[in-house]
Amino acid sequence: FRLGSLKLQKVLNPAEVVKELIGYCLDCLGRLQSKTEHLQKENERLFSCWSDAEKRLEKCVEAKEELEADLYNRFILVLNEKKAKIRNLQKLLNEAKESAAAAKYTRDSIATTQMATEEENEYDGSTDEESENLTRPSLPPVPERRDSLLGSPDVIDTAPRRKQRQRTAKPDSTGSKMS
Repeated sequence: FRLGSLKLQKVLNPAEVVKELIGYCLDCLGRLQSKTEHLQKENERLFSCWSDAEKRLEKCVEAKEELEADLYNRFILVLNEKKAKIRNLQKLLNEAKESAAAAKYTRDSIATTQMATEEENEYDGSTDEESENLTRPSLPPVPERRDSLLGSPDVIDTAPRRKQRQRTAKPDSTGSKMS
């Protein structure tokens, strides 16, 4: 490998050449020293900026932690209020369910007494069904209808049964009237 080569020549005035070489080296050294000083100043400036940024970051972290603690405290208060509100609403709901159950119980008892009195009235009344039973085989029982669309068993509607009895009883009764 050849790293480089020099070709030396004979100089008439070697002191001047050495003087020029020393001047060139001193100039290079001066430029390098000024560059080093500039870089040191830049380094100090950057270090001070970094320390300022670090101090601001620490302040931001402290402010963030304080804000989080404040928000957590507020959240806990709001959460406790919501829990209390939910408990109150559940209590009201349970009370409403209990009162609805009590009202349903009283309605059921009233409906059963009314049905019992209606059945007694029906037994005391006309005997069209008895004459139907003699002439026709018994019809299948009609399923009970509920008063509500939701299928609430509060009140049983007996009107459809009466209508059906009236519809089936009309041909027999008209025939008997004609005769």
